[in-house]
Amino acid sequence: MTYLITGANRGIGLALTKEALKRSYKVIAATRKPNSESLLELKNNGADIVIMELDVSDYQSIKNFSEKLEYQVNILINNAGVLYRDRFPELVYENFMNSFKVNTLGALFLIQELYKNKKLKQGGKIINIDSILGSISNASGTTSYSYSVSKAALNMATKLLSNFFVKEKVVVFSVHPGWVRTDMGGSEAPLTPEESAKGIIDLSEKVNETGKFYDYKGREIKW
Repeated sequence: MTYLITGANRGIGLALTKEALKRSYKVIAATRKPNSESLLELKNNGADIVIMELDVSDYQSIKNFSEKLEYQVNILINNAGVLYRDRFPELVYENFMNSFKVNTLGALFLIQELYKNKKLKQGGKIINIDSILGSISNASGTTSYSYSVSKAALNMATKLLSNFFVKEKVVVFSVHPGWVRTDMGGSEAPLTPEESAKGIIDLSEKVNETGKFYDYKGREIKW
């Protein structure tokens, strides 16, 4: 079983990588920083890990990565993300452009390029790390307009792709990882990356219904 995890060098991505390795899965760790000490330490200690460079904000990087990848992927976890603190009416245009590049288009075009290069294994799963802040039904306020809007768009991509991949027997779903204690989540967050990662890997093993939105404990969230 081979996992491909983006943004694998820190935070939730690193915790997902470690959790998958702990369960004896092969991990392709995709990151902008392939010389990450944390990932190299895992590799040097004999972990079944392949570290590859990938910048999901750059289409050419996505294309090159997908062409160079030597493995078929059973489980793709689109984890790489970016968050800017912005509120109306002080929104910054560039924040939205970068948020869409990373949070939405990065995941969508990586899926497309992997599919076109026949790197997604039939019967596998695509998991988009989303956020409850991207749920329109639950929207009341947000610390980041650009993040919420880009994650809502990612949810739409999840739903559309879930319909497309039915014929490939690939399950596609979104996951809210919880409020996690990372650089993005902040020090006041109640969850550790390890707790969140354990829940997400659990879902990767047991969820078989496509086109759904869950939290890391497997509870369904309204779009």
